[in-house]
Amino acid sequence: MWSEISFDVQQTHKETLRNSVLNSTLPSSLLGGQPVGEVIQKGHYTALSVCAYEGDCARAKRGGLEALEDVISQEFSPGSEGRRLLLYGGVGMGKTTAVEKVIWDWTTGARLQHYALVMRVPVLELAALGGKAESLQNMLGCIHSHISTETLAGALQRPQSLLLVLDGLERLQNLLCNPLSSSSLISDVEQEASSSVLLCSLLHGSLLAEASLLITSRGPVESLRCFEVVGFSQTQRRTFFQQFFDDRGQAERLFHQSEQALGVYEQCFRPTFCWTLCNVFKTQFENKKTPPETLTHLLSIITHMLLQKQKMHAEQTRALVSSLGKLTNPVCSYSDVTSCGLYSFLHYPTLSAFLCINGDVTHPDTTFSFLSPVMHEFLLATSFYLDQSVQEISDDRSDLYYTFLAGLSDSIQRKPIEDSVGKFDESRISMFSQWLIGNVSKVLPDGDATKHFRVFQLLQHARNTSLVKESISKSQWRHVSYSSMQEPDCAALSYVVSCVGEMEHMNLYSAELTDEQVKMLIPALRLSKSIGLSQSRLSLTAITNLSTALAEGRTITLDLSYSKLGKESVKTLCDALRHSTLESVNLCGCSLTTADCEALAQMLSGGSRLHVLNLFGNNLEDQGLIHLSSALENCRLQEINLDLCSLTAASMPALSSALNSGFSDLRKLCLSRNEVMDDGMELISQVLQKGRLNTLNVSSCELTGSCCSSLAAALRSENCRLTELDLSVNDLGQSGAMQICEALMTPKCSLEILEMSRCELTEEVFRALGSILTSGVSKLVSLSVGLNDVGDTGAKHIWEALRHKHCKLQHLDLEMLSLTDACVEELCESIAASSTLSTLILKNNKMTDSSVPRLVKLMLDRPLMTELNLRYNDFSEDVFELMDTCQSIVY
Repeated sequence: MWSEISFDVQQTHKETLRNSVLNSTLPSSLLGGQPVGEVIQKGHYTALSVCAYEGDCARAKRGGLEALEDVISQEFSPGSEGRRLLLYGGVGMGKTTAVEKVIWDWTTGARLQHYALVMRVPVLELAALGGKAESLQNMLGCIHSHISTETLAGALQRPQSLLLVLDGLERLQNLLCNPLSSSSLISDVEQEASSSVLLCSLLHGSLLAEASLLITSRGPVESLRCFEVVGFSQTQRRTFFQQFFDDRGQAERLFHQSEQALGVYEQCFRPTFCWTLCNVFKTQFENKKTPPETLTHLLSIITHMLLQKQKMHAEQTRALVSSLGKLTNPVCSYSDVTSCGLYSFLHYPTLSAFLCINGDVTHPDTTFSFLSPVMHEFLLATSFYLDQSVQEISDDRSDLYYTFLAGLSDSIQRKPIEDSVGKFDESRISMFSQWLIGNVSKVLPDGDATKHFRVFQLLQHARNTSLVKESISKSQWRHVSYSSMQEPDCAALSYVVSCVGEMEHMNLYSAELTDEQVKMLIPALRLSKSIGLSQSRLSLTAITNLSTALAEGRTITLDLSYSKLGKESVKTLCDALRHSTLESVNLCGCSLTTADCEALAQMLSGGSRLHVLNLFGNNLEDQGLIHLSSALENCRLQEINLDLCSLTAASMPALSSALNSGFSDLRKLCLSRNEVMDDGMELISQVLQKGRLNTLNVSSCELTGSCCSSLAAALRSENCRLTELDLSVNDLGQSGAMQICEALMTPKCSLEILEMSRCELTEEVFRALGSILTSGVSKLVSLSVGLNDVGDTGAKHIWEALRHKHCKLQHLDLEMLSLTDACVEELCESIAASSTLSTLILKNNKMTDSSVPRLVKLMLDRPLMTELNLRYNDFSEDVFELMDTCQSIVY
């Protein structure tokens, strides 16, 4: 395809394009950026990041970031004829510089050499065409006059060898307002047509279908393959700084300062903003002034620098800034500008420092656009403090606007601009403070974490400790999960908590925090009494940062349940727990193993203040418990949950030995869902006789009636202090249960809560339980004996006991006993006679609709009853409305 275009023509064309790139008419300005030619000549070009647009116009789904150069090479690779590629992004994102670099690289032979010609599409000429008709060939010929008509015509007959560049589609939006039918499109480059037909035909591919087309625009176009220009990554920003400053050490220092400056990091993805930032840093450094500490401070300095160049009185600069702040739209008409009080400034050079003037400043068709969207928002916020006519703060402005309102309320941040425009009115500052306090009190009780972060950031930008304290004290802070945080959110939360001095509960449920985010949260974590990190994902470095906060802070409760912790993470955490104020740690479901128990044991016996340790659902195995048992004699632990930890009777000797030593403080022990077996239970029963344990859970431990003799003996012993016992889901049978009942009849038995659900109990056992409840000796206040198929006849003994004056039951669980409607009358009479019962569980029984009226009446007449649970009985929807009349009934 190259043979059709002579070498001389190509070289002439390349030289012409190179000159057009180097001779850019755009001036260098603090806000507008560095001219393209200067960027390329000085080797300052820094690659941009882009991401593919995969959604509709309402929502762009961001995929992975890619380097723009890689995308260009891939999309316009040999054989990709006819590709239409659109790069879109906001003002200052570097789109024009990027496409000019593409053109430059072609002219220097660096890339895209399979194209015979790269040509610009005449955007301004298309826009100016109006209702006139013109052919694309003639328009291309006008702006590429160095190519002869014959050569251009020949090139257009071979479109597969062409790459056309259309920079600034947004300037032609009016041509795309009315969609054209396919019959209206043209395919002949020599055919004259209106500008809208030419543009649509080119975009839709009917005109020069095999030519490649590279387009830039402010927004995506559905019919084209689009990539969003997202600006600089952190690595690309660092490269930009290194290219801007000759001294690499200075570049690195200033880069880190910019990353730390409040609010600046979030704007540094814009190449133009980076240019502005580097210029300000350079000026401040040369003048031996401190660099800007915040985004507001930066914009305040920039505004002062721009105004300082003009020798105007303070009244004039104040009027200029105030008038600029009245321009609410980023692009304005001549009438907009003059009506805002800028008419007298139209010929001032200062105006062009803020605005891009498209046309003659005196012409009514001239448009004005802000060089920097960030500066536009800053001026809007500044105008609030300068313009007394604004009576209230609008609620429909951008986040950046409120950020600047907050920053400008701080005297240090606004000082540079005050040096130019005079002092701000204190009443306006007070007005903003009251608005912010009201906004905080409205947002914090709400469950939207995103709104929480926003007000935290505003408080941080205001940099007023008293304002933070007053705002938080007047709010009901709802501690929702802060799982989806970015670095600015972490910094803002830490700032607010540091100002307040404490946080009741830090809810980080299901968080995926980076190492840097946890590091930024350390101040807030230190001051949190309780930290919830259930189902979170934390690296070893993040755990190390968390451990630092725990070792230095005042946290009492830590929940890391269902967060997978590696061996090193556990060791790091345990090292911190030795020196922390923590009293309760939840590590259930954290994939802990036997090896981790060594670190836990060393922590427990190494000075830890831990009272409660939850290890439920970890595969500790017997050796793990043996390690832990070695620490129980020399620690403050009062409660341990070993539910479902793959334990057997083999580890019970070590556990019982530690608990029998007389040095253990353990009061609550959960061994449920382990293979404790009868032999293990006999050892635990010996512990009970020492009088240490208050609560024991051995549900689903494969126990039988054989262990009940030793257990009953323990319950009868003088030293036993057990008040709560769970024996559920064990095959105790009648003989075993009867031995327990006999122990309950002794005055020395201290048991108050007994659970024997699904223990193969019989009617005889229920008769014995009834006798216990009426004996006057029993201390039982809670009894759970569900899932034992004794029917109405078995339950009858419990109903009779409830009526007795000695029965102290407050909670009774009779789930799935096969109860029927036949027992309901007696049930109701017994409950009515009871002076203590408040909760009754009757789930999964066989009661029907006919029982409902009587049960509802009972609950309505019995305010002492707080809950009657009737779920999963044989009720129809016909009685749901009746049950709804009583809030205490759960069905």
